[in-house]
Amino acid sequence: MNECRFTRRSLLTATAGVAALGSGLLTGTAAAATRSSAGAAADPPTGTVRVFWLRPTDVAFDQRYPDGITAVMQESQRYYRQELGATFTLNNPTVEVVQGEHERSWYENTTNGGEEYWWVVFNMQQELLRRFGLGAPDSRWLCVGEISAEKTNVSGGGGGSGWVILSGHDADGAAGINGPMNRWYGGMVHELGHALGLPDSTSTDGTPMSASFYDYPNCHFNQQQKDGIRNGRYGGFLS
Repeated sequence: MNECRFTRRSLLTATAGVAALGSGLLTGTAAAATRSSAGAAADPPTGTVRVFWLRPTDVAFDQRYPDGITAVMQESQRYYRQELGATFTLNNPTVEVVQGEHERSWYENTTNGGEEYWWVVFNMQQELLRRFGLGAPDSRWLCVGEISAEKTNVSGGGGGSGWVILSGHDADGAAGINGPMNRWYGGMVHELGHALGLPDSTSTDGTPMSASFYDYPNCHFNQQQKDGIRNGRYGGFLS
């Protein structure tokens, strides 16, 4: 998320029942016909937030990424409890590190949908769907996927239908190598709001569903947003 591109993020939220607008629509009830034994063995308890960091084959492992993404998710967890009096449960360990099937350039350059903005994250999401037998949405888990790949000033991400899908600058931000952390905390809170069913706010209104998330933690859900989360598809995930 280099910028708050509301129409792009709203697209994922508005297309309930569609996981990705790429090559071959993935419907809301879709799950992979095959799943890896590794995916089956790693299944966490239902009702949790499942987080993946996908590392392309030519990207070296760096512990800062799973550690940093974990810290971002834990801060988001804390914030939701502060705002709603209830929050989501994270898997243990929080981040599932996934060795990708392709080099970074494949995720960046393989066409997947009409807008190049989405290619990296749709390619990642569809690989995760297939390898781990996931749905979009998935009644068992709310899913977050981050990938260490992007085209600078082109690739982006968003949230909706029980998913958050983010490209390399968000992963770098979580790892502490792309500017102040509050910007990445606010970004995750914003995208989780979309995954939980909230639309963008139409103005900078002091809520994290507007550009006010850039001023995190000085942003707060309004009552309508709180009710929307509690009464949404994943409201039962909060305790």
